[in-house]
Formats: sequence, C-alpha cells, structure tokens
Amino acid sequence: MQLYTALHGVGAKMGRMDSYGWRHLDRKPIPKNFDAAMLEAHRNGIMPIILLEYEGSYQTLQPPQPTGSYDDWFAAGQAFARRFRPNGEWGVENGIKNWGVEIYTAINEPDVQATIPRDVYRDAMAGLADGVHSIDAKLRVVPGGFATCNSHHDATLRGYGPAIAGLLQDGRLDGIDLHTYYHAQWYPLTRGREFSAQTCFERIKTTMGLTRDINFYSTEFNITRDGAWFDPHLAAKLFLTALWDNAGVVRADGKTSATVLAFPWNLADTGRIEGPAYAMAASETPWTPDPRAKVLRMVLELAGDMTFTALDRQSGKYTLEGAAGQLQVWQDVKGWTETWGPVWEVQLPPWATTAELWAWDGKRRDLAVSNGRVVLTGLPADETYMLYLPRLRK
Repeated sequence: MQLYTALHGVGAKMGRMDSYGWRHLDRKPIPKNFDAAMLEAHRNGIMPIILLEYEGSYQTLQPPQPTGSYDDWFAAGQAFARRFRPNGEWGVENGIKNWGVEIYTAINEPDVQATIPRDVYRDAMAGLADGVHSIDAKLRVVPGGFATCNSHHDATLRGYGPAIAGLLQDGRLDGIDLHTYYHAQWYPLTRGREFSAQTCFERIKTTMGLTRDINFYSTEFNITRDGAWFDPHLAAKLFLTALWDNAGVVRADGKTSATVLAFPWNLADTGRIEGPAYAMAASETPWTPDPRAKVLRMVLELAGDMTFTALDRQSGKYTLEGAAGQLQVWQDVKGWTETWGPVWEVQLPPWATTAELWAWDGKRRDLAVSNGRVVLTGLPADETYMLYLPRLRK
C-alpha cells in the first residue's frame, strides 16, 4: 500500500507491475496469480504495465529455471494478454469495462548479468510479442529495460540490442526501454547532452541499423544521490533536467516526441532498502516526498495532462499544451542548449495575459506580459526553467 500512497502522492496514473511467480517450474503461465494485484491497482486508479521478470541467475538455481523457448513465451504472452487486456477475461469476471493492461514487458536488464544466450533472448521476446498480438494486435510489447548504455557506454547492450533488432524493425516490439541513472562521475549530465537518454537512444538505434521510428520508454531513471551530488537539493535541481531529458526524447526527425512513458526509481524507498542513492521518500508512514519526488509532483501538476507541440533538443526548449494552459521549458544547462546564459526571451501566444516562472524549487515569480512576450534576466546558471501560461476561463 505504501507504493500506491507514493504514486498518489506525486499524482502518477501508471506504474510498472514487476511480476514474479508468473509461471510454474515447467514454464506454464499462471496469470490468475495476479488477479488480486490487478484489482488492487484498479481500486487505486493506477494503470499497470506488466513486467514478466526473469533474472539471469535463475538458470543456475537448483532446480534450474531455463529461460524457455519461443513456444513457452508465446503461451505466456497469449495467456496474460487474454486475461488482462481491456475487456479481457479478468475485466469481464470483475465487471470492469474498458480498463486493462495495454503494455507488456519481460526480462528486466538482461544486459547486466548477460547470462542469457542472445538467441534464446531473441526467441523469448519474439514469442512474447507474437503471443500478445495473437490476442490483440494493438497491444504493445517492449523488452524489459536495458542498463549498459548508461552504465558502460555500450550501445550494443552487450549484444542484446542487435539480437532483437529485427523485432524492432518489423514492429513486433514497439520500442526500447532504457534505464538512465545520472551520476556525478559515471554519467554526469552537467557535462552536456552527451550524457543523456536521447544520446543513448540514438546510438542504440544506429548500432542496430534501424530505419523504423521506434518508441522510447524509461521504466527507471533517476539522479544518483552520491558523491558530489549527495546534497538532496542539488539532486532535485538536476532531477528536473533529467526528467525533461526522458520525457522529451525525440524521433529521427528531431522534433516529434518518441516518449511513451518515463518512470523514476524508487518512489517508495526511504533509503532503508537500497540506501539513499535512488530513494525518493523522506519517510514511510506517512509517505512523504524527498526533494526529487517533489519535483516530479510539481511537473505532473503543471503538465501531467499536456502534450508536446514543439521539441527542439538543440536549443533545449519544449512547448506543451493543455486545456488549462501552456508550458514552455528551457534546459538552461551548459551543453544542453545553444543559448546558455542568464537571459530567456519568450514569445507568447496571443491569448496569454499572465505568466509564472517555475524551477526545481517551485514557483519563483509571477511575470508581467508585454507585447506578447516576457524577457527574463539574471537567471541563475545551469538550471532548467518552466514558464507556465494559464488560460483565463470565461
């Protein structure tokens, strides 16, 4: 329940359901094991994304748990999609209409231990995708997140990327899930866009030789509170840049959004479980957000119902629109924008009469609108800024 409290606390509407115990030792799927978890998710208003977990060390257990064949994974994809898709078996049995799992993933971070043979991994992903799509071709299948472009600058993902290139090219896999943990020493976003989710996304696609425009997912990202970034307020300031890096990933044309979702890790932990590096809770009972989680909540409150209408990665500037207003974002961080500096001049839509400047620590000030623009001067260096333009209701 603490995790749902955390999700509600930041205003999230989706979450990854990490599914263990999803099959028998003989590799027969048992989707009904997750009926209760699905009902809990529905009652809490959180749309789950199912992750069928298989950890590399399972192969050496006694008795061993092999990865499984194409047929094993086809059966799993078919069984889970049949049961949990919108208006599937589970929904019918529980009287729940038009609600269910639309995204299915499997095998989280296979490139970390790298113990699964690449051809076996490819067959597993193909089987899962074909099984899911045999029930509903509109459902999405995505390989579980990859870590080594971030951790080891390896665009091959230790060979797992090229292994599934054909499945991404032909559309059976909808996109790729990249886990980006920015670190002061190992992946310092303060040194520019070279250390971004966008850079990894582009390098991986090039390495695979893809020509299809695939989608981008991130089921894990965070600023690592460690070393030079241990101060929680510095981590929160950097987190705002990281959040927009993941949310604002673009397609090959450089201007169209590729991001389907971007989830930080770990909202519920106070540091008691895994230490302070990724823990985004200041306390457990009641759950209270740490400064990074407060940034996430702020962005979701401002832009959670908005969509991108303009993305320019070179300038580090994005525009989002929604019924309540418009949000303009500027990553005014050295190496993330061509116009880095203390001045931001913004052209506004003709309907804008007021503007609000927001940053990692909340609303900084209200602004006067003059002749369809605002000019901000004296901005502190190396921060990401947001300009919110509320629509006046008639």
